[in-house]
Amino acid sequence: MAAPLNPEQRAAVEHGDGPLLVLAGAGTGKTRVLVHRIAQLVARGVPPHQLLAVTFTNKAAGEMRHRLGELLGDRVRPMWIGTFHATCARLLRRHGELIGLPPDFLIFDDDDQQKTIKALLKAHGLEDEVSPRSVSSRLDWAKNRGLDPAKVEVGSPLDDAMKVLAPAYAQQLAREHAVDFGDLIVKALELSRHPVAGDHLRTRFRHVLVDEFQDTNLVQYELVRTLSEATRNLTVVGDDDQSIYAWRGAEPRNLLDFDRDFPDVREIKLEQNYRSTSVILDAANAVIAKNLDRRGKALWTEHGGGDPIDYYQAGDDRGEADWVARTLRGLVDDGACSPGDACILYRTNAQSRALEEQLRRYRFEPKVVGGTAFFERREVKDVIGYLRLCANPNADSAFERVVNVPPRGIGEASVDKLRAHARARGEGLLAAARDVARGGGALGPGPRKKLAAFVELIDGLAAVAAGGASLAELTIQVVERSGYRAWLEGDDDGDRIRNLAELVNVASDYDEESGGEGNLAELLERIALSGAADEEDGRGETVTLMTIHMAKGLEFELVFLCGLEDGLFPSLRARAEIDEEAALEEERRLAYVALTRARKKLYLSSARVRRVWGDIKQQVPSRFLDDLPERCFALPPRALRVRPGPGPGAAMVPARPPRPRRPARDELDQRPGDDDVPSVDVDADLAGGPGGDGLEGVDVDPFSPGAAVRHAAFGAGTVVASRGAGWQRRVVVAFTSVGEKTVDARWLQPGA
Repeated sequence: MAAPLNPEQRAAVEHGDGPLLVLAGAGTGKTRVLVHRIAQLVARGVPPHQLLAVTFTNKAAGEMRHRLGELLGDRVRPMWIGTFHATCARLLRRHGELIGLPPDFLIFDDDDQQKTIKALLKAHGLEDEVSPRSVSSRLDWAKNRGLDPAKVEVGSPLDDAMKVLAPAYAQQLAREHAVDFGDLIVKALELSRHPVAGDHLRTRFRHVLVDEFQDTNLVQYELVRTLSEATRNLTVVGDDDQSIYAWRGAEPRNLLDFDRDFPDVREIKLEQNYRSTSVILDAANAVIAKNLDRRGKALWTEHGGGDPIDYYQAGDDRGEADWVARTLRGLVDDGACSPGDACILYRTNAQSRALEEQLRRYRFEPKVVGGTAFFERREVKDVIGYLRLCANPNADSAFERVVNVPPRGIGEASVDKLRAHARARGEGLLAAARDVARGGGALGPGPRKKLAAFVELIDGLAAVAAGGASLAELTIQVVERSGYRAWLEGDDDGDRIRNLAELVNVASDYDEESGGEGNLAELLERIALSGAADEEDGRGETVTLMTIHMAKGLEFELVFLCGLEDGLFPSLRARAEIDEEAALEEERRLAYVALTRARKKLYLSSARVRRVWGDIKQQVPSRFLDDLPERCFALPPRALRVRPGPGPGAAMVPARPPRPRRPARDELDQRPGDDDVPSVDVDADLAGGPGGDGLEGVDVDPFSPGAAVRHAAFGAGTVVASRGAGWQRRVVVAFTSVGEKTVDARWLQPGA
């Protein structure tokens, strides 16, 4: 038998007519409240077909319908329960002809949209000016806010192009009797304001209920407000502390300012949590309490206590991934949990690569949710395509993948002619392109010139590979010389560029592991076979990995939250549509979401250094760690010291007992060696274990972090970090004259 409703839940369920705002914290039973409220309305005589419940995912809609079926039986059938897009499509199928949309209209998915935009870019001679993804992003951004995409100006080079492309795109959709996802909401709102359909739609539903209201954008809110205008029976359920989708158009102010449009709203807070322990909730409450722009509430539970939080600071990202996998393997082997009980969370997709590798090493089968596995991501596959073409000039599939990526004006018609030329000569596409560049074939001067430039690019990259460059350097040269990085700059939210930086790290890792003797073909083989062995022998065990954004709405027995470093989490990357303080508040909400995914146990981790574009960057622990009460930890973060362990990671041991006060943030910048500061043997960690260069410890290592050194050309500097051992040792030095440089240890002299 289900537990009875608590007093706040019951108040929300039994609310009669009029606007209702239910502030439902994480794990407080909001779906149960919505389901029971709908059942209560039916019991009071509201006809089921006059009830509209809107969700954000098909899964949530299906769960709601299933649970209502258990309470109401067949009476659930006439109810309108679905996502915003499904609900709008249903309205438009019935009444869309009034606004010029036929009942058999098509809905463009993302791929349809991209192909249409590509064709329009080509038709207007803009394929070398802007990318299809940047155009689709601008279209979505404008439509989510109810703006005309052709008239939006944000000071971007895209502004002028959109004046041509947006009308052309709309005309193309009209010719094909089609709408895209953004149009579904915009046109449903247009329909609700139609002089004939509007009157009907404003009285069509006696009650409108919206789940996850904090995630609505401006157009979605305006739609549900209009549909409930006549009755004012609008119930919204949400949590302003979980509003984490501003980057895709969600407007937190819809919830925060709900009483602006509905001054007579009844507000009910659900704060009793049924998911997590007191320790976890205390940590989450402490983080979110720092936000100023919120409706205050604090989660609590009758569960009490709970296991303390474990925090680990690794030497680098590989050490962090090793610790996560090793810790989870120990828990599973001890019978404390199964792999399916655990979830590994991170801020950016690029972080999954090291975690995937280490989990396989510890006999787990990683399941990357909400996105493609690292080596299957488009930008990663594109750069691998260039590398494949460098390794094998006859790799026609790689040629076709990259010949016009990034866009360089080599269209499908030119490729078709090149294919025919290659077939006639009995050779591969690259060889045929080289012949075309010399005057062969039937291509015109424009395509010929562009193919010649592409051949020159590939030949230049092949020369880099043949000239003894490291695989990491070759990968960087591919990203830079191809124009891929410049193509992404400004049109990307940062994830795709970070993924390419992570691919450089893959090559760098291989350079180190092979002692500089590895070749490109071997690296490509390793990538192609990544993960295959464990899957074939049946010994793999599934463990879930996902970004925090993807984890919203889910829960797990134990959660590993990785990458708690300033600049990574919180991400401090500026966004045009949001100011710095608002961005930090959203990052804090993201941390709140991450922490509240755990039922019983939380593991937090960070890295002291992280590799970016093959280089080593010193990291600062996340400011969010400062927000967490010390009582929540087995050992407070600042009471931990890292020493070399038996593997790529490092073992966590206590230093001396923690001070009774919490130290100021600027103390984190002290150099290793102070007994009060977390330290890490970076060199041992990066080298894959202790004793990598024959030194017994950091005290006798002339290149440990903080050591003074001198370079013949750059002068005096201070060591930031180092990696490798023996002749492979590389040292990151902050030089007084030129700033931070990575140099060969052989060219450094200890002492200033």
